[in-house]
Amino acid sequence: MIVNSRVHPQKRKGIDENLPLNLHVFFDKKRVITFNTGFRCDGNQWDGKNQKMKINQVNKSGQSSSYVNVQLKAIRGAVDTWAKDNPTGTKDDLLKVLRTVAGKKEKVEVQSDAEPETFFTLFDKFLKERKLSEGRYKHYMVLKRCLERYGMHTKQPVTFEINVQSFEHYLTIEHTLFEKQDEKGKNTIIGLLKKLRSFIIWANSNEHTTINPFKTFKIEEAKYGTPFFLTIAERNHLYNFNLSHRKDLAVQRDIFVFQCFVGCRVADLMRLTPANVIGNFLEYVATKTKDEQPTTIRVPLSATAKEIIKRYAGSEKLFPFTNPTIYNSDIREFFTIAGLKRMVTVLDTKTRKDVQKPLNKVASSHIARRTFVGNLYAKVQDPNIVGSLSGHVEGSRAFARYRKIDDEIKTDLIKSIE
Repeated sequence: MIVNSRVHPQKRKGIDENLPLNLHVFFDKKRVITFNTGFRCDGNQWDGKNQKMKINQVNKSGQSSSYVNVQLKAIRGAVDTWAKDNPTGTKDDLLKVLRTVAGKKEKVEVQSDAEPETFFTLFDKFLKERKLSEGRYKHYMVLKRCLERYGMHTKQPVTFEINVQSFEHYLTIEHTLFEKQDEKGKNTIIGLLKKLRSFIIWANSNEHTTINPFKTFKIEEAKYGTPFFLTIAERNHLYNFNLSHRKDLAVQRDIFVFQCFVGCRVADLMRLTPANVIGNFLEYVATKTKDEQPTTIRVPLSATAKEIIKRYAGSEKLFPFTNPTIYNSDIREFFTIAGLKRMVTVLDTKTRKDVQKPLNKVASSHIARRTFVGNLYAKVQDPNIVGSLSGHVEGSRAFARYRKIDDEIKTDLIKSIE
């Protein structure tokens, strides 16, 4: 016996509101049961093709479409289970099951006085359910604010039917439309679009919507330049350079050089305390991955690193750190004073083409991390060892960019046997 079921609003002549939702059960294509599920909706709120209430709707009883759809799914699921377990069962047997299931409500939060779920309330729900590191959470909040400003710009509510191509274009000109918005590079925009896609996939998987504009929109691949970093000689020159006339910069220089010796990200550097120094090692859990792959990073402290720690001992934090913005500005200033101005190849974030720029103009806290990773990799060529010290996860695309060093090492080896 083949058992199927469908749900239909019970339509009445001249009435299209608050219609009972009836379950029709068919045994071998013959309707044998019409069962009142106990739920209602207006005729224009029902999606007959997908057998559910349309998204972001609330019926006259104050029940959200997501709540009603879960209940209907449970009832229809009970029919399927009964049919599988009772191939010779009768309609009376099935009716008993339906009455039992219909009397048990699934544990779904119901907000009787709530507004329909919107794009942004679902976005907030998405963030609550995801286990995001602090850094990734901030990036998603950047996306949310961009979407809110996009809605202000278009004067239309943001929905799952968002025109992704239009939103992408908006991101390229947002800095001209709103004050205090920096111009976004191509990779930044690609990152924002990928986060938007992740949210919409989640909404589809959780049956909040059936709309996915990314089915017809392909996100470009991010492009990264070859990482540049200080040579050991340049790092040592910077550390030994006399900045006694600028004691404020001398402090930031010391912190930067320490970062060159341990390779931590600036977010982790800011949080370091004396408790992170255990014997001759620095130990910390990287904030970028602590919620997804919590791993303790343990880095041996060099004599120079110990010397810098000792210089600033006695404080609650390991170093008198200011904030990332001031830190990056100070880095460029003491690079300039120390004469670190060699030309390096960088990727223009707007054109995505390689350009030449002086080191002191593009220096930032991340160059310290690159200096640590790049010089280590040049010495050992072992991604596992270097990754365990830098916190790069296995298969990291960021770490793979250092593989160009392999070519330089191989070239030197060939030259050595000429």
